[in-house]
Formats: sequence, C-alpha cells, structure tokens
Amino acid sequence: MKSYPKIEHYNQGPFGQDCYAFYKYDGSNFRAEWSRKRGWYKYGTRNVMVDKNTPMFGEAIDIFLNKYGEGLDSVFRKEYKRVDSFVVFGEFIGENSFARKHLDEDEKDIILFDVNQFKRGFLPPDEFINNFGHLDIPKIVYQGEYNHELIEKVKTNQLNLEEGVICKGVIKTKKEGEIVWMNKIKCNDWINKVKMLYGEKSLMEEFN
Repeated sequence: MKSYPKIEHYNQGPFGQDCYAFYKYDGSNFRAEWSRKRGWYKYGTRNVMVDKNTPMFGEAIDIFLNKYGEGLDSVFRKEYKRVDSFVVFGEFIGENSFARKHLDEDEKDIILFDVNQFKRGFLPPDEFINNFGHLDIPKIVYQGEYNHELIEKVKTNQLNLEEGVICKGVIKTKKEGEIVWMNKIKCNDWINKVKMLYGEKSLMEEFN
C-alpha cells in the first residue's frame, strides 16, 4: 500500500505559484486502501500496516469506516468509474494529541486530507476540494500566491493555527504534464514547544 511521501519544508516551495493552504492537524498519519471489487481492505499508519487488534491505531479503522467509508465509496463509484483503486490519507487525532503522541483516554477522530489514484497519483487540490469537501477535510486557511508573506503569517501564527499548514498546488511541465506539489509551513510556537518538551533532535525530520 502506498505510503505518504515526505513533504518538503517551506523554503523548497515554488514561490509565485498559486496554492491552497490547508490547516494542519497535529496527529498521526493514517491510510486506507479501497478497490472496486473488495471495498476497504488495507489499513496502516505512515510506515506500518495495522488491523483492528493493533494497539492505539486499531481503533482508527472503525473511526475511519464509520465516518468516511460509505461516503468515499460513493464518490469513487460515481466520479471515478475508470479508476480501480485508491489509497486515502487522514490525520488520526485526539483532543490532547501533540507531536504524534496520543492519550489513550482521549476521544479520537480522523480528518481526510488526501486521495491518491492508482497509477495516476494525488488529486489536484481543487479537485480534492470539489469532490471530497463535503466529507470533512481540513479547513482552507489561504488561497493565493505561495510567497514569503504567507510563510511569515504561518510562522507567526496570524491565521489561528495549531501546528501549521500544508500548501498544495499544481505545476505544469512539458515532460510530465501537471504535477501536484506540496510544502509544509510550521508555526514557530509549535516548533518551540516540541523543542522544549522533546529536545532539538526531535525536530530533525522537520528540517531535513
């Protein structure tokens, strides 16, 4: 099952390109695979497969199916009749989740944030919003040019964020056609809290 790719840091962004900035929830990556013949049949975190007996993340399966199972199936069958398989990605969160750490006693939720088509890749953000926005996706906090002003607003948390944003857009190339790009911008307050609680080494993934 496809894993979610590493998202480049904000300084690697295509400045001057149009983008959507989606609210980034502070949780853990959850993925599920659907096929036209089998329905929902595979589940995982970012790096490992899980089932309903997996500690902590096993409960994410029922949360996901109860919230999105039928709705996503309906969209796939109606809007994507020529696509046989999808992997969808969501953020597994609790009320007190922080830096991918969760409390057992918290009520959990999943927020759908991306859809990948078999052999076709991730949906462009406008298509994702148009076809799946009714199913509870991250709030769009900005739409416009990817620029230093946006980066500064996120870093100084002028947009009332928790962790930061994921920016997505499309670049047209001669060789590969349209390519979906993604970049992350984190709030300084969130970064400083991680550093204070877990040390500098815990931030290495953010900047490498």
